[in-house]
Amino acid sequence: MGSVRAGMDVIEELAGCGPEAQDRFLAKRSSVVADVMANGFTRRHPDLAAKPGFARWQLVALAVAVTAVAVVVVFVPLVALALLTVVVTAYSLLHAVIAVAGLLHRRPGAAAADPPVPDTQLPSYTVLVPAYQESEVIGGLVRHLAELDYPPDRLEVLILVERHDPDTRRAVLAADPPPFVRIVQLPSGPPQTKPRSVNLGLMLARGELLVIFDAEDRPDPAQLRRVAARFAARDGRTACVQAQLLFRNAAGNWLTRQFAMEYALRFGLALPGLERLRLPIPLGGTSNHFRTDTLRALGGWDAWNVTEDADLGMRCAAMGYRTETIESVTWEEALDTVAPYVRQRTRWLKGFLVTTMVHTRHPCRTLRRFGASGTLVLLGVVAAAPVTALLQPVLSALTVLALTGPVWSSTGAGLVVPAVAAQGVSITVWIAITFVAAQRAGLAAPWHALFSPFVTVLWSVAAWRAAHQLVVSPFSWEKTPQRPSTD
Repeated sequence: MGSVRAGMDVIEELAGCGPEAQDRFLAKRSSVVADVMANGFTRRHPDLAAKPGFARWQLVALAVAVTAVAVVVVFVPLVALALLTVVVTAYSLLHAVIAVAGLLHRRPGAAAADPPVPDTQLPSYTVLVPAYQESEVIGGLVRHLAELDYPPDRLEVLILVERHDPDTRRAVLAADPPPFVRIVQLPSGPPQTKPRSVNLGLMLARGELLVIFDAEDRPDPAQLRRVAARFAARDGRTACVQAQLLFRNAAGNWLTRQFAMEYALRFGLALPGLERLRLPIPLGGTSNHFRTDTLRALGGWDAWNVTEDADLGMRCAAMGYRTETIESVTWEEALDTVAPYVRQRTRWLKGFLVTTMVHTRHPCRTLRRFGASGTLVLLGVVAAAPVTALLQPVLSALTVLALTGPVWSSTGAGLVVPAVAAQGVSITVWIAITFVAAQRAGLAAPWHALFSPFVTVLWSVAAWRAAHQLVVSPFSWEKTPQRPSTD
């Protein structure tokens, strides 16, 4: 308890100081602050933290499941084909239901229903920008933040920079930042992850509301006003408002088109659909806005979870808070080459596995916290994304063998034909919801949704990398480099 109380004292002291006093505190007690950044959440909420790892029963269950799948695939492959088809088809159909709910949620381009907040009543706002090796893109964000439609005297921007990254710091200064932009040098220490960085930002934040932007982001200049109006129109149980993410370079090549359509589906249909159905929302990694006091009550971010965003979204629901979406857009740069895309997707899928592990350690608590429908999101959306990607190569191989190889038999046709038909339905559904999402988002050539099933090859590569890393390096963070672009 002493270490927990000491951590809370550090958080309270930093939050109550002005910027100069905060800098002095960081210089004097950097090792203490570094420990709170990394381990404060684990101490306060060990049952919701990633660092303790798997419970023993989870390891046993995982070993049994892997062994059972291997045995069924080897000895009764047609049964395996049928079962895996059910899993993959159920995943696609669940996404279709959520996407339809998203279509009904709000008309595209509809005027915001939230009454605007007068300038004199706007809350103070803290913007956190975690930036590591972002010297090529951070200047564009700094210039963009200077043009935000928000009173400068109510705005605080904290750019969180590692001490051993002087290039990023110089790039911020070269962009001629406005007075409300402040560079914060992070105390050194493991793990070198984004959630560790923003945990310090949360300790320092003086704004009533808080948002995270990545270095390559270009948010709608009115986004902060619109979110402030949304929070003003809701009660205190609304903890977070998630903006949409889209890509500026969607037309760059085949991969950027597919990435853009994936984001259109996720942020334009899936997350609004979850909101309409009153289900937990796994957050995106940027442009999620919080009530600062509520975020502190939630414990901030888990520094050891590499998808801290999805984890925090699930935790919001587990602790009785709501997340909403808003149509304001933040523009990003899609990765345009395969290797960085696979590395990024590896981190996401590994984090989904870790998040599932965290929230299922105690199954009875899981059901109490989430209810049946929330547990369905945890297992059918968060966990199912990496699991179906892992199973897809096995399913494809079994399908080919069943149709052309020694596995085929006339008696087994009763399993093969329905399985192949169900896979066809699954693919068609996925193409359809991707097409609708791309068209709704205004992307050029939405017919490229026809090629979306081929992206699953990359997802499968990433999923198997994620499974390997989960064993050998569960907390490692693979950095994906961003290229500069015209603003």
